[in-house]
Amino acid sequence: MVTGWKDLVAELETQFSGWHVWRSSAGRWWATRTGAALSREELGLGRVMTIDADDPESLRTKLHVQSRLDQEA
Repeated sequence: MVTGWKDLVAELETQFSGWHVWRSSAGRWWATRTGAALSREELGLGRVMTIDADDPESLRTKLHVQSRLDQEA
């Protein structure tokens, strides 16, 4: 069971390997890809290097979209 934001970070990073997740001091949720940077062409297909969201569930939704785009690439 998830008990706090640090647990949510760990859960999201486990669920979405290849992403580093954190919560800013302003309370926003962020994720950035780890590893090699995407090329301009890859970014043009809707894939991004960094995502932000108001809450962890919104971030999870955006990470799911990125996972789908990664699989299609």
